[in-house]
Order: sequence, then C-alpha cells, then structure tokens
Amino acid sequence: MNFEMLASLKLLAEILSKSVRWPGSKSFSINQLMDELFDIAYQSLQIVTICVTFMGIIIVLEYSFHMRLVLNDDGLVPGFAMILLVRELAPIVTALLLTSKNGASISAELASMKNTEQIDAYRLLGVDIIESFVAPKVLAGTLATWGLALLSLAIAMLGSLFAAVTFLNFTVGTYTQSMTAFIEVSDLGLLSIKSIVFGITFPAVSALKGLSAEFGAEGVGKAATDAVVACSIIIIIEDFIVTYFYSMF
Repeated sequence: MNFEMLASLKLLAEILSKSVRWPGSKSFSINQLMDELFDIAYQSLQIVTICVTFMGIIIVLEYSFHMRLVLNDDGLVPGFAMILLVRELAPIVTALLLTSKNGASISAELASMKNTEQIDAYRLLGVDIIESFVAPKVLAGTLATWGLALLSLAIAMLGSLFAAVTFLNFTVGTYTQSMTAFIEVSDLGLLSIKSIVFGITFPAVSALKGLSAEFGAEGVGKAATDAVVACSIIIIIEDFIVTYFYSMF
C-alpha cells in the first residue's frame, strides 16, 4: 500500500467521521442541509422515479414471458418482481443514478475550488472545508438516496400493477395478493440499509476525488470521471457485501 493510497484512506476516514458528527456540531445549518437536499433529491426526483418505474414494468413483462414459457403459469410474477425491486433495483438504481448526476458535480465543484485556491483561502481563515462543504452533502446524499428509493419503489409498484392489469390480464386483487404474499418487513429493512450505505458512499467518495484532484481543467474533468467510476464500483461491491451478510441472519 503506497503513501498516496494511505493519504486517500485517511482523508476518507476524516470525511466520514466529520459527516457523522456534523449534525451535532456548531457549524450545523438546517438551511444548508435543505439546500443540499433540494440539489440532490428534488433535482433528481424525475429521472429516478421514471427509471425505477420502467425497470419494474420490464421485470413484470420479462418474468411473465419466461414463466409462461417454462411453467405455463405467471401467477407468481408480482411476488418475484417486487422482491427484486425492493431488495435490489430500487436502492441500487437510485444510488447509481444519483452518483451519475450528483457525484460528478460534487467532485467537479471541489476540484474547481481547489484549482482556484478557494480551499486554501478558507483554510487560512480557519474554516473547516469538510464540515462546511462536504458533511452537508454526505448527510443530504444519505437522506436523498433513502427517500428516493422508497418513493421510486412505491411509484414502480403502481407502474408494474398498471402493466400487469393492462398487458397480462391480472386483476388488481390477484396482483396485490401475490405481491404482498412475498414481501416482508425485513425486505424494506434491507432496502433502507442499502440506501443508507450507498447514500453515504457516493458523496463521500466524490468529495475525496474532488479534494485530491490535480490542478488544471484536465484535473477537474478527471476528478469528475473518476468519482463516478469509483462510486459505481464501490456501490456494486457494497451491494454484494450487504446482501451476503443480510442473508446469513
């Protein structure tokens, strides 16, 4: 492990620790948190809900086709589709979309501040960069990922219900009965755990890439690209880890 990697891990640990402590610190500002939530959650609401909803519709149609082909019966489609939506697609698709839209923005913003020496100026004034600029984004990203995952799941359920009733000859009653027979409270717990983990990851790693960016316009662009790639890889690995350990209990 080289010195650069150790420095990055140290900075990431500092980002995470200060983000956790930020709500109880003197620098906490509810107005700043609401501004960050608006930028991350509200600005991404449309794209997240549309994508997750169509994922739900596609899953229902695909499951129906293959179950009819193999079993000649697609009565279990709603249950299987909802399990996949709740446990996997709602949290991870939401997180990856937020990473693509906001992760690059966070990294580019901090990299630009570093290039224009704003970060050095704030430090000379005694301003903690992480508490002032990064911690609000991490907390807002966590809340936004969790909230959007739940909201997009609810809308995706309605979308898949519409597809099942319209194209697959389900009734509202049979679809709802099959769906609720498979979904448990623990599945929503898994969605929440994944959403929180992913929501912490993408702003923290993006901030790390921005603060570690090289100087120049090329450095800003590279930091934004590296942030999206790194966050996406880490989120997928975290998804595997959380799923594996959750299934053991």
